Amino acid sequence: MSFATTFNEMKRIYGFCPCCGELFRLSELTLFTSGKPPRTVFDDIAAQSQRLDRLEQRFDEKEELVREEARKKGQADARRRLRAIAPFFTGRKIELRDVKVLFHPVEYVVFRGMSDRQCLSVDFVDHPALDGTREKIQASLDQAISQGRIDWQTFRISDEGRVIVEGSGHNTVGTPARNRRIRDG
Repeated sequence: MSFATTFNEMKRIYGFCPCCGELFRLSELTLFTSGKPPRTVFDDIAAQSQRLDRLEQRFDEKEELVREEARKKGQADARRRLRAIAPFFTGRKIELRDVKVLFHPVEYVVFRGMSDRQCLSVDFVDHPALDGTREKIQASLDQAISQGRIDWQTFRISDEGRVIVEGSGHNTVGTPARNRRIRDG
């Protein structure tokens, strides 16, 4: 006999409530015991699932804090290492996040204020020239800046690989340039 057949047969069995005398079907009964029912495997699974949910919630709460602490620690470590490599910047109150390494034609370009999302000036930073070629490069950069021969162009590369030049703002000769070159040394 299947479970469904057995359950359907229970609909045919009637009883009388001992308290009120009302007629009822056996299939309508709600069974209960006076004590706590014995623990089953399903209870253990439900308890483990609840425990896992609580652990996941605590992990999610702590994860962002741990990530933020690691990010701050990494940034502090990077600044410490950069200070050891380039003490020139820290002595001149240059935010290391504003420094970009070029190597050629100058060692560094400093976009002052970019870490605060407002570029106040662009500084070229280079070591003293050790040869005539480097000296000529530095002199030509110095002359171009002091004469205001500075140009800003935005190049956009499309998904197809085409280069699009946008808004070219020219600084005319004689207009004072805001950019300057700083020599390390």
